Amino acid sequence: MMQSLYTASTGMIGMQTQINTTANNIANVNTIGFKKSRAEFADLMYKVMDYAGTSTSDVTKSPTGIEVGLGVRPTAINKIFSEGSLKQTDNELDVAVTGKGFFKLELPDGSEVYSRNGAFKVDENGSIVNSDGYRLVPEIVIPPDATNVSIGTDGTVSVVQPGQAQATQIGQMTLTNFINPAGLHSMGDNLYLET
Repeated sequence: MMQSLYTASTGMIGMQTQINTTANNIANVNTIGFKKSRAEFADLMYKVMDYAGTSTSDVTKSPTGIEVGLGVRPTAINKIFSEGSLKQTDNELDVAVTGKGFFKLELPDGSEVYSRNGAFKVDENGSIVNSDGYRLVPEIVIPPDATNVSIGTDGTVSVVQPGQAQATQIGQMTLTNFINPAGLHSMGDNLYLET
């Protein structure tokens, strides 16, 4: 009786993990750059009462044996880095990643983090930053007199300044790729650390 309660409790813990993962996905459905997660599970060891091939009489053998499972355990919660739906915005600095890649950002302590959130702003120094003020790497500074900013499909950032008829390229947004993006550490705020 006690074993069945333990086995059932592993199932409840596994289902709670699945519900928590799904609830987090639902809670962040409108979060820009959020990537959903998927819980994965594996069965636990088996208690073998009779092995397959054990004699059941002088001339017969058990074809299957008797193995009793001892429950389930979570093995991973994977981030799914597929593309989300694109939305038109009125911010000239909003960009979306098509395919693989992460924007590299610099934290105030100088360490680097990564994000797929392309809702960028300009800080008081003209640097392109995310909503928390973390600078884009490599740094791109918008001149204070720029009348128009445009970002090309290749990440090229150009500005038009007073007295100029043509746009001037001031930098290029780059993307960082990882062999195993699911192995990145989630920090919250749609930021990831390399592990």
